[in-house]
Amino acid sequence: MAIKIEKSFQAPEAASEVWKILSDPRSVASCVPGAQVTEAVDDKTYKGVIKVKLGPTVTDYKGEAHIERLDDQNWEIEIIGKGQDVRGKGSASMKMTGKVRELPAGGSEVITISELNVVGILAQMGNRMIQEVANQMFEQFTKNLRQRLQQPASGTAGSGPPEEVKPIDAGSVAVSAVRGLFKSKPKE
Repeated sequence: MAIKIEKSFQAPEAASEVWKILSDPRSVASCVPGAQVTEAVDDKTYKGVIKVKLGPTVTDYKGEAHIERLDDQNWEIEIIGKGQDVRGKGSASMKMTGKVRELPAGGSEVITISELNVVGILAQMGNRMIQEVANQMFEQFTKNLRQRLQQPASGTAGSGPPEEVKPIDAGSVAVSAVRGLFKSKPKE
């Protein structure tokens, strides 16, 4: 199942400050619920995991992301990623493009376009549910990124030992997504 997701948000910080985080895969992963970079293969390829909790069980999706294009002058990035449920019950691939732009009145805007292809158990959720789950995850990512922007710089990202990543609670995200579906459903 192929899905296209377009998202944007604004931040009061300058585009150059936002770009410092968005151009660093370890920093981005620290803002994504349940995600963690586990290994830098080289300066453009990273391995990682996203942990998903559904009820009492936690499932790991392991994958790899590769930076296809990184344009520091225009604050643009293109990433290709793929991942597999470690139990073999599903997989996903993604092409994500992101751009940061300076706003005329100050601050910046982040614009992302993701093209997802999901297979297996993930695809059974359906297009609308996946869109709503993506909305919930993007909202949490944006919140985490804003918090990160407000923290004073504290050395190089990933310079200390890796923190234990908390799994994203798919149950609560799905409940929120279902609520979102009913709120967006037109009344007859």
